[in-house]
Amino acid sequence: MGVRAFIPALFVAALTSAMLLAQSAAPPGAGSAFATLRIIVVGTSDEATRVVERLGRGETFDAVARAVSIDPSARGGGLLGRLDVSTLRSEVQRALSGLRVGQTSSVVQIATGYAVLQVVSDLAAASAAINPASLAPISAVGSVKYVPDIGGLPEAEAVLREFPKSEDWNMDPRSICQARQDSLSTSTQLFDEFFSPAAENLRKSRAPFELMQAHLGMAQLLAYQGSLGRAVEHYEQAYALAKSGVPGALPQVEEMLGVAYLHKAGMDSGVFRQPEDRCLLPPAPGRAYSQTADVDKAIASFTSYLERKPDELEVRWLLNLAYMARGSYPDRVPAKYRIETSAFASSEDVGRFRDVAPQSGLGVFAAAGGVVVDDFTGTGRFDVVTSNFYSCGMTRYLSNNGNGTFSDKTVAAGLREETGGLNIVQADFDNDRCTDLLVLRGGWEVAQRRSLMRNNCNGTFTDVTAQAGLAVPATSSQTAVWADVNNDGFLDLFVGNENQPAQLFLNDGKGHFRNIAKSAGVDRQSFAKGVAAGDYDNDGYVDFYVSNYDGSNFLYRNRHDNTFEERAQQAGTPGPGRGFATWFFDYDNDGWLDLFVTSYFMSVDDTARTYLQLPHNASTLKLYRNQGNGTFADVTTRVGLDKVFMPMGANFGDIDNDGFLDIYLGMGTPSYASIAPHVLLRNRQGTSFVDVTASSGTGEIHKGHGIAFVDLDNDGDEDIVAEIGGATPGDSHAMRVFENPGHGNDWVSLKLTGVTSNRSAIGARIRVSVETEDGSRRTIYRQVSSGGSFGASPLEQHIGLGRNVRITDVEVWWPASNTRQHLSGVPKNQALSVVEGQASFTPIPRTAVALGGPRAAQ
Repeated sequence: MGVRAFIPALFVAALTSAMLLAQSAAPPGAGSAFATLRIIVVGTSDEATRVVERLGRGETFDAVARAVSIDPSARGGGLLGRLDVSTLRSEVQRALSGLRVGQTSSVVQIATGYAVLQVVSDLAAASAAINPASLAPISAVGSVKYVPDIGGLPEAEAVLREFPKSEDWNMDPRSICQARQDSLSTSTQLFDEFFSPAAENLRKSRAPFELMQAHLGMAQLLAYQGSLGRAVEHYEQAYALAKSGVPGALPQVEEMLGVAYLHKAGMDSGVFRQPEDRCLLPPAPGRAYSQTADVDKAIASFTSYLERKPDELEVRWLLNLAYMARGSYPDRVPAKYRIETSAFASSEDVGRFRDVAPQSGLGVFAAAGGVVVDDFTGTGRFDVVTSNFYSCGMTRYLSNNGNGTFSDKTVAAGLREETGGLNIVQADFDNDRCTDLLVLRGGWEVAQRRSLMRNNCNGTFTDVTAQAGLAVPATSSQTAVWADVNNDGFLDLFVGNENQPAQLFLNDGKGHFRNIAKSAGVDRQSFAKGVAAGDYDNDGYVDFYVSNYDGSNFLYRNRHDNTFEERAQQAGTPGPGRGFATWFFDYDNDGWLDLFVTSYFMSVDDTARTYLQLPHNASTLKLYRNQGNGTFADVTTRVGLDKVFMPMGANFGDIDNDGFLDIYLGMGTPSYASIAPHVLLRNRQGTSFVDVTASSGTGEIHKGHGIAFVDLDNDGDEDIVAEIGGATPGDSHAMRVFENPGHGNDWVSLKLTGVTSNRSAIGARIRVSVETEDGSRRTIYRQVSSGGSFGASPLEQHIGLGRNVRITDVEVWWPASNTRQHLSGVPKNQALSVVEGQASFTPIPRTAVALGGPRAAQ
């Protein structure tokens, strides 16, 4: 496709959100009627156009579905079954409106791709069992209200898909970056031409609806790039057209305008680069934005909206946030719209965490990305590596100077060209005792090549993706986990993909991987957003859990012969239906790995319901307690986790060294309207979780991605490293490092090194037995991993012990050798190195430092 041919594609693709906006504003045509449906889902609008052409030439719908659809229903010719159309998303309802049996819909963009639907005879429904994985992307999930896309990501992704590119463009980070830049510049230029004086007659020939679409398309692309000044001009033009000629679209355009003004005010006030306490919820008194003129315009937009629709909880939430930015919350918020401060209060005080990123050299400014904190140089110091979702954004390597500060060594480390990664995970894949990196790309986007970066053990990395057999095919993925599936001492790799089968790469021990997913029985196709590894049945072999955005999750039990059986339903771990981050951990210290998985509904409305204690429309977080018999019990409500947020980055650690693992969730969606605080959940002795966000000062309101727990300052408690930033360059943000205030409890940190087992000791199980001053005993359990599926803590395990204890025994269960190593005389409040098979341990010398250097300690 040439650039001139790209022009009509631009106006089709870049305005998709605007057209859906108008569709959703129109009266529903399908009512509450039932219909039997088939569906075809493909990855791009271009492929969808070809599907429509094939159907137009007379090919049958079921044949085309079997041939090209990426939906789980493809095997059955796309048959979904008999559905209540009123329960489907509004844009799907509009596409089906007026269709009779045998007719097909127009192309509809859904979460998992581009869809074409067909109404068929109800007789076909008898042969169709409704698959929740197919239903999830088109379902409205009851009355869940989804946040509008504001910020341009759908438009930017659409123009990237349609822009002419070389066949192998997605195999090199540099060419991916170039395609992104070229598609954005070309599309923006075409819009500029459309709005130029020379095109005045062309614009006069357009209906108000088309002009509104054009202004919204231009506004969205400008907002994506961070040009909010120009963007709000076009949002204003769209608003004027909506008021005069497209009244059905007026409410949502008004909300978009208000959000754009609020985002612009934040950028102009520098809160994304220097957030301080201005980006925390609840806000500190007197911490208003420095530039408030646009905040006032946002308040006016939201207030005008609520005057017409006073029960709109999402806009009410945004109005309160705008008053916070104005420095006049809660007193100046109209009483009928006010959200009281009590909604955000903590019932427990865990001490105030302080953001020390700026003075420590860790204030990386970037879009969404992952974070890994680990020792990459063998010095005993924890370095920090971050990635950047924006195609041209660098992966950054921040080297620990040993004095509480960090230096950017990205170029020297050879990572300058590793752009565009949404997530990163670490492991020593080649057993050379140096920790390597895997950069994952393409999540939510078109397929892109991942990068395996081998640590050269001298502070540099080499891209060995192609030699290792991991480059082809390119996939869309943000989630992967390292694990030794056959206990041969070499780490294998499970990759969860979006709209493609999962991959399980077996490590041959010679630097090469072979995909055995099909023979292993784990090659199910889904929209995977999280993968976790853990030996949930304590049989000595690692199992996997896959969290899917498009339906039920998968629990793969290891059969000990490089094959797995899927047991999610039998084990009682189906997930929330819209899954994201997930992990195995022993939250109650009973020796059995439990399972946590977040729900991910892009809904400010349902998030606000959590704080206001209103009934939810979306499904909640899920905590499954291991019952020790191969099944799990859903204890979500019992432990107080029956909440709905929008968590992306998430991880766990022990903030108070009591031996029980706590949870930190980073919130958001790509939309600039998704403003919600991160959440810190304290584990109460394995019985429940309590929200301590407000008391801890960790409620950052901007987008949260990679999360890591780590003792960065060597003072014996875990700090929180949070990579902050949205999915667009215009939503970039500085990283946060929340320094733990300390709680006076004891701890021990164990760095395990395998000999027969993999050198990273991933999958090894640790049991620490302690005795308190009064003679009572307890046991604390850990599994060696980097924690959550979006963000990576060190593989060295920091273990809280409680107050005034004596360690009586440490046991390490090594998976490959199936041996249990006992250590006695283990001191507390130290970091120790433990090697498989050796009866002794070695202290790791560390000295407490002030994050930010000596000046920060004054």
